[in-house]
Formats: sequence, structure tokens, C-alpha cells
Amino acid sequence: MNFRHDILARLFRLAACLLMLAAAAVAHNGKVLDHPVARGSGGTEPTPAVRIAPDGARVANSAALAVAVDGYGGPVPVEVEERKGRVAKVSPVLPNDETPMFFGLLDEAGFWHSWDELPVEEALSLQVDAVASATYSSRAAIANVRAALGELASVPVAPHRPPAETLAALAVLLAAAVLPLFPRTRSRRWRTVILVLDVAVLGVWNDLFLSLDRLVGWATNGLPGTPADAAAALLLLAMAFLYPLFGRASHYCLHACPFGALQELASRLRLPKARLAPGLVRALAAFRRLLWAAVMLSLWCGLEAPWTGWELFGAFAWRAVPVLVTALAVAAVALSAFVPRAYCRFLCPTGTLLKTAEAPD
Repeated sequence: MNFRHDILARLFRLAACLLMLAAAAVAHNGKVLDHPVARGSGGTEPTPAVRIAPDGARVANSAALAVAVDGYGGPVPVEVEERKGRVAKVSPVLPNDETPMFFGLLDEAGFWHSWDELPVEEALSLQVDAVASATYSSRAAIANVRAALGELASVPVAPHRPPAETLAALAVLLAAAVLPLFPRTRSRRWRTVILVLDVAVLGVWNDLFLSLDRLVGWATNGLPGTPADAAAALLLLAMAFLYPLFGRASHYCLHACPFGALQELASRLRLPKARLAPGLVRALAAFRRLLWAAVMLSLWCGLEAPWTGWELFGAFAWRAVPVLVTALAVAAVALSAFVPRAYCRFLCPTGTLLKTAEAPD
């Protein structure tokens, strides 16, 4: 009976946290899993795939052509303008659900000019690299541009194979999901390997982690549309929300979060560790819960709270985030050399959400 009661309690807490994210999604953009739920949100006329501009140019809009392709925060439709068989202009459709700081990085890199003046057929076959520190945004934008170009060329667009970094991320996520379940792979050596791969592959190479921004984006628009990206998202969500139902509390935070892994590696430095008084630990834990409550309240109220996009995980995309975020992340890692996983224990809003879904602190 106690076991059944425990499972029911965990399911109730999980459902409550999922409803919190759904409420934030509705406040954020009036929809949940890409289904409009806000009053008056269902009467918008569909955007035509191709229209003729007043100057005679053909303009393809990818909104209806790449509906299953999302960036960091959601859909990233683009418009491709074609004149005399050549690409005249590529531009994002604004406003959209993508995180502005990542789109800003694409602008700085000259990403939108990659296809300028190319014949449509040649532009369709062009291999454009993702922009570092804006991986999700640039991959989604590339897929949208190809969909629009395919419509202009009247040819079907074959799906791209998953890039090497995505395949590497899937391999690391599988290792993080499976290896800690077996006693033989719980040794310090195996754990060190997983921690290093978390930092290098998930964090530095892929900008892949859970954050409130990303969770609200997925709750709003659904999972990323490409099979590889959706599989990565499902693995992250399973470790974060389903593993605790079966007794694997904090599995994501301990084994798959790249920023948590970086803090743990820093804590292994042979430096004196600070001993925090029990009262201070309780006060800091209470502050973490209050901070999380404030962030969630701002999301439910539909406020543009800057700190929802300023979680320190974003420092892995250091070129896209404000310098202050990178500086705070460096400080948090340095502090973890003396107070292990200080950010995880006393500040992290995403970690607090996951703990709330598991059990009381």
C-alpha cells in the first residue's frame, strides 16, 4: 500500500508540474503543443506558401511548409524572395517564437545572406553550416529556407541526415540514460567519462540541455520536428521526469546536465571545501524555491521576464548570451570548486522544477 501511495503521489506531483508548464505555454503564446487554446486564436487566415510581390518577385513563406521544424524556442518561419530565378533575399518572419538573442547571433554572422544571388536550384543544394552558439536556431532556419526554396523550385526537398554533432549527442544521452543503471558502470572512472562527454558534446558542441525557456517552448510548440532532435528531447525529458517515478531521483541533473557536470568536475579539484552551517543551507534552499516561484509567476502572467532566458546553462552558447550570463556561469563553476554544485543546490530554477516534480526537498 505504501508503494502504491508513493507512486500516486509522484504521479500527482509530475502532473502538477506539467500543468505548470502548460499554463506558462498558454500565457506565452496562447497554445499548448501547437494547439491554440486562447480565446480568439483560431481565426487567423493561413499564410500562402508563395505570393507575388508588387514588384513581381515571388516570395515563398515556409510557415506552412516546415510546420514540424522548431528552433530553440519554437517555429522559425522564413521568407525567400526570388527574382529572375535567383535568390534576392532571405529573412526571418517576425515576430516568431524563437529566442531573440539567438536570432541576433545569426544576424551578426551574416547567416541570412548565405544564399544571396544564387540560382534557386543551386541555393537548394547549398550546404550551410550551423552558426556556433546558435545551433538549434540555425539548423531550424536552414530547414525552413530549404523548404521555401523547394517550393519555389517546385521540387520535393529530401530530409537531411542528422549532422555528426546530433548523432554524438544521442550517443552521449543514451550512455547517460543507461550506464548509471548498472553497478559495474557506476565507478568513478565511468562517471568521469560521462561528465566530460556531457560538458564537451552536450554543452559545448550542441548547446543541448533543459531550461525553463526550452521546456516552455516545447510545451507551447511540441517537440522538435526532425526525428533526431525529437529523440534527443525525449531522452532528456525521460531522464528528467520519468526516471524519478521509478526511484531514479535527479537522474538528469546528476548524469546528463552539462552545467551540473562542469560544476562537479570543478568540485573534484583538490581545494579546501567550505562547510556551510545547516541554517545557511536551509536559507539558501528557501531562496532557491522563492526564486523559482517568482520566475514561474512571471511566466504565468505572460511577462517578458529576462531571467527566464538567463539561466546559466546558456553560457555554453556564450556568443549569443549577454556577457553577464557568461561571467556568472564562470563564477558559479569557480564557486563549485569550494561549494560542490553550488548553482544546482541554491539557485537553479529548472532544477527546482524537476525537484518539485519528484518529491519535497
